[in-house]
Amino acid sequence: MRIVVTGMGVVSPIGIGVRQFWDNAVAGVSGIAGIQSYDASKQRSRIAGEITDFDPKSFLNTKQIDQTDRFTQLALHAAGQAMQDAGGLEHYAPRRVAVSLGSGMGGFSTFESSAMRRFQNKSVPPFSVPRIMANSAAAWIATQYGLKGVNLTCSTACSSGANAIGIALDLLRTGKADAVVAGGAEACVLPLTMAGFEALMALSTSFNGDPAHASRPFAKGRDGFVMGEGAGILILERESAAQQRGANIYARLAGYGCACDAAHIVAPDIEGQIAAMQSALEDADIVPSQVDYINAHATSTPIGDAIETNAIKRLFGEYASEIAISATKSMIGHSIGASAAIGSIATIMTLQTSTIHPTINLIEADPECDLDYTPNQAVRKKVQTGMCNAFGFGGNNASIVFTTL
Repeated sequence: MRIVVTGMGVVSPIGIGVRQFWDNAVAGVSGIAGIQSYDASKQRSRIAGEITDFDPKSFLNTKQIDQTDRFTQLALHAAGQAMQDAGGLEHYAPRRVAVSLGSGMGGFSTFESSAMRRFQNKSVPPFSVPRIMANSAAAWIATQYGLKGVNLTCSTACSSGANAIGIALDLLRTGKADAVVAGGAEACVLPLTMAGFEALMALSTSFNGDPAHASRPFAKGRDGFVMGEGAGILILERESAAQQRGANIYARLAGYGCACDAAHIVAPDIEGQIAAMQSALEDADIVPSQVDYINAHATSTPIGDAIETNAIKRLFGEYASEIAISATKSMIGHSIGASAAIGSIATIMTLQTSTIHPTINLIEADPECDLDYTPNQAVRKKVQTGMCNAFGFGGNNASIVFTTL
């Protein structure tokens, strides 16, 4: 049974909509700038990948805006794009259409603002809990489109979006759904979230005066990741049904692997990363030498990029040096639970356009990072198989494999 992608939608710091996002990714445009959504002057990290041109009033009414957190609004916009791109899913019975969404933090904006109001002895808005709950975005997508099938939310930190897409693959393969709206959304460019990651020494703090060069995966002198926000949504169906209804097919979702490090709550571990990638290859029934491209997790942390590089080298052996790799986060920052959903769209567009988007800010590579990361300039290359990696806190590692038809 072949599962395919028939619709895509994205909201990101470098573009709203797949075309704008991809054009800017290929051009190496940075979406990192000084934080505008609140006063970050007292933080050590004062930069982020924000979506400054996003206006929920353009597609939601006042009541809907009052009842939704920003991460839900981002998800709804991306889902609307994807549904339109797929030509709608009216072909299927509502109870046969599922939603599988990932978010690491859920409605954290509402959590912060409501907690602040409580501490100030002010009333808490009545929809605080429905806005905060991690499954609110999936629930709102279902409500907006009357999707009455399985409705799931996956929260596995930075791998949430990848696992949500993998779960969607399993739902379709096992016959529990005929179509799935799948992906991830996150909106945590927020004072408390930023402070928490600062306390872990995870964020870049050396480029506040030069934000565009702050996110520098695999580069010598990288000093942490840049917080981002966004949403990415895919429409997934069985190939036979998609062909029957005349849908445009972008790529095949061929494999999914997930593995836990069981080693450390925040530090990455090479064995778990290798296991996730290996599992995805086995699930797709392909061998390592068939992989042409890897959309790396590559957050720009000193330890993380080196471990991912070594994991790729361990699994792929001598062939690792022949694989084109790039890091979308070099341009948009790390959008936590949305990152692999956006990375999946970048992977699919790589298959579609035979173009590898660059890893920007890679002037001098870390000696430990010695693979082909497509530095600074896009490269034309025919790609038939692409892998998207997502490695998160809690030791949760996931990899997804997409192929051309």
